[in-house]
Order: sequence, then C-alpha cells, then structure tokens
Amino acid sequence: MTDPSRPLLRALVGDERAFLAEHWERDLLVHRGGPAQGARFAALLSSDDLVSMIADHGLRSPFFRLIRDGGGLPSASYLRSAGAGHTTVHDLANPGRIAEEVWAGASIVGQALQRTWPPVRDLCRGLAEELGHRVQANAYLSPPEAEGFDLHYDTHDVFVLQVEGTKHWTVHAPADLLPHRRGRGAPPPAFGDAVWSGALEPGDCLYLPRGFGHQARTSAGASLHLTVGVLAFTWRHVLRLLADVLPEDDVGLRRALPVGALGGADGGDVETFDAAWKTFRVHLAERLDALDPELLVGRLERDLWSAHPPVGAADEVRRALRAAEPDASTPLALRPGALERHELVDGRVRLLRRDRVISLPADAAPLVDALAAGDVVHANDGHLDHDSSLVVLRRLYREGVVERVER
Repeated sequence: MTDPSRPLLRALVGDERAFLAEHWERDLLVHRGGPAQGARFAALLSSDDLVSMIADHGLRSPFFRLIRDGGGLPSASYLRSAGAGHTTVHDLANPGRIAEEVWAGASIVGQALQRTWPPVRDLCRGLAEELGHRVQANAYLSPPEAEGFDLHYDTHDVFVLQVEGTKHWTVHAPADLLPHRRGRGAPPPAFGDAVWSGALEPGDCLYLPRGFGHQARTSAGASLHLTVGVLAFTWRHVLRLLADVLPEDDVGLRRALPVGALGGADGGDVETFDAAWKTFRVHLAERLDALDPELLVGRLERDLWSAHPPVGAADEVRRALRAAEPDASTPLALRPGALERHELVDGRVRLLRRDRVISLPADAAPLVDALAAGDVVHANDGHLDHDSSLVVLRRLYREGVVERVER
C-alpha cells in the first residue's frame, strides 16, 4: 500500500518516508532547506508582522509574552490597561516597555499563532491533516546576543523553522523517553549528553522529538524562528476515551468493586481484589473485541479539529452579512474541506464537520450523497422534492458546507 502524500511534511524534512521510519519519536533531524525554503518560511511570518500584531493591532496577552535569562518576564512589566467601550482591558501591549525589555535582551514570543495569523494557521491545519495530530505554533523573535529559555525539554514534538537571522542550538539526548506533561511537584527535568550543536540559517528546519533537551542563543544579529509543535495523541488518550465509548448499558462495567477489597485498618483484601481484577480483565477484553474502532476515531478526530479554527469560518459570516441565499436554480457543490463524513443514524443524516454536527432528515440522504460524490446540485434536480431540497440546500449554504459554482 502506498503511503499518502504529505507535501507539507516533505517540505520541512526532505524525505518524509525516511523521516517517519527513522526520526519520528526517535531522533533529531536537521534539514537544510536553503534560500528557496527560506523564502517560503519568510512568507509564513516576518518579524515586522509579529511586532505589528502586538504593538499596532492590539494582540492581547497571553497570545504574546516576553522571556529573558532563562524564563518568562512578569506580564505587568510590559502590559497596559485601556478602555474598550464600557470595559477596561488590562492585557494590551505597552510598546514602550516592550522596547525597553528588548533593549535589555528580552525575546518576544508570539503564542498560538495557529489561531491568530492566517499563513501559520494554514500550515498548522495542513500538517494536522497529514499527521493526524494536533499542531500549534509559536514564534520567537530575539535581539542580538540573546538567550531565551534555559536548557529544557518539551512534552510535544517540535519542528523549528528558522525564518530570519541565525540561531545557535545545543541539543541533549532525552533522559526520559517520550515524557508526558510534568505535574506539580515533579522532580526537575534530567538530560542526557549533548548530541548536536550548530547554527540554523533561514530555511533550515530542526526536528526534536519530545524529551530532547535544547537551548538556543542568537548571534550578532536578531533572529526569528517558528516552533511548530505536534501535540500527539497517544494510547493513553485512547485509554481515557474508552470509558466514554464503551456501552453505557454494560452492567459488567457498572458493577461495584468487591466489598472489602479496599479500606480496613490493615488495608484491603488483596486476594479479593486480584480475583475480581482477573474477571474484569476478561470482561473488558470481550468488550474491546466487540468495539467498533470507528467510534474511537470519531472522538479523536473531534478532539483533533477542536484545536484548529474551522475552515472558512469568516466566509460563513460574510454570507450572513450578504443575506443572499441560493434560489432553486443556483448550482451548488460541496466546499473543499467542509465535510469530514456523513452517516445515517437513528433515522437522521448526520454531517460531521470539524467544528459541529449538522442533522438532517433521512429523506435528504440522496442529496447529501450526490454532494459527497462531487456532483453539482440545485433544488430542481430531483434528489428531493423541490421545497424540501431548497430548505436543505439553504441550510447547508448557511452552514458553509456548500458553495456556488459557475454554470
């Protein structure tokens, strides 16, 4: 079976199949992209873009912050209050104070850019489609001879995209393989030996699996890089979901633990618990064998796309402002990326979008099937009676599922 094409991943790492086989969750990779890739990275975000968003266009904390000397600066040192209508907001940028902190060596961090900057949003959404995992992006804009965070590791995989200037990196092997998020009171992170040290130039990409320690410093010029983080779904996520997707009417899963298995002055009855545990494991294995994996896939996909802005959200608002609904002869087609799948459940057609579920009467199934097959439809084509078809198509137009096409 041929692997699906992953052009965005290929652009970052070169040979994406070799990357997935040899580096994904295993080892670091440095891919030298050169000037052409540097131009593509520059089109995602520039230092002027980031500064303008913060200083001129009212980007609010926590969508940006400042870091210096190994950690974050107190937000009160660079934020201001201002009136907004009848409300006062307290998390706007104070450009003068930000400039002072940057003169003193602070770096500017743009956070969750997949929600605020369209080119980065599109990159993250595309990578999420290719990888099947949630993707986020931060930007780090540093003055000359500046150091951001101390040596640390992330609990998600990262692709570091060097956009402007040069940044020198030191990478350490993981002491803890594929670590989870560290809880409060956890011991300080540990690191293995340094395994790579070098500079990234515009167009270069550094991949680090979660757990690899890293630290970066600028040279004689300012530097901008994007950190694209992959928040992977793990089998622990699946285990958490099982309690929700296993049948609620399963009496075996609703039974209480044996009386006396826990508690008591000397602790519970270990033998009683062990016997019940063996019985429960057999019961659970039977239920897992009977479970349709699509239930898990559906839940994971909803979690996946809840982390990304919906496709065409602004277009839905523009349509509402124009208030120009299709008529009976308007040719319509499924909008690319607007529908994940559709299914017939309990006498209703359910259309699953990345941010919602649309429910239609079962009679609408032939019309929805035609749209899903790529057909151009209109209310008079006979998939459904005229009046009902017009109602359904107008609903789908308002929901952003279909779009007008040229005759």
